[in-house]
Amino acid sequence: MDWVQNNAAGLNVLLNVAMLLVWGAYLQLIWMSFQRANRAVLHISRAAEDGRDARCIVSNMGSDAVYILAMQVRLTCGNRQMAASVTDKVERTPVDSEDFRDQTLQGPLAGGEAVDVGSFRTIIQRAEHKLGAGVELEDCSEVEVSVIVAAQQAHKLMGGYKRYRIEGEAGALSFHSEDILTRQIRSRRHRRELEREIGRA
Repeated sequence: MDWVQNNAAGLNVLLNVAMLLVWGAYLQLIWMSFQRANRAVLHISRAAEDGRDARCIVSNMGSDAVYILAMQVRLTCGNRQMAASVTDKVERTPVDSEDFRDQTLQGPLAGGEAVDVGSFRTIIQRAEHKLGAGVELEDCSEVEVSVIVAAQQAHKLMGGYKRYRIEGEAGALSFHSEDILTRQIRSRRHRRELEREIGRA
């Protein structure tokens, strides 16, 4: 007890420092949990079948709503790479409609919701329309689907992408991805590239 009384000031400083470290650790955990809970996470998946008529589904796995700004397809055909925006629908004649989603993929997507962005057949048709040239899918080996969103109350640009191998012969092509999960676009450099691509679309 005498030693404690003689060193009370020093012990008090050590206890205060220990408490600050503990509270700092708690605040760090709370901040990390908050960031994870509010981080936009997109998932791109293939559904129904694996051929041209397979559906491409985009899901918002985050808790907050996001706004779909653009969807892009990048085709690898031999030594060529072709990229095109496939945000607007061209598979049917535009008509006046109460639902703007009949004309475009742009729009809000709530947390936990999913949207069918079309079959792989129609997505490639949109790319062909945008490129203005015939795209022989049989000559292509890979298609990359990217979705770009405005997240965090439209204060941040984010996105995700997934690559699919094109396999099979004419009339019996299939799409397979080596990635089960969707790769997220978070780096500043990648987001700047997306901004430029959206501006050119």
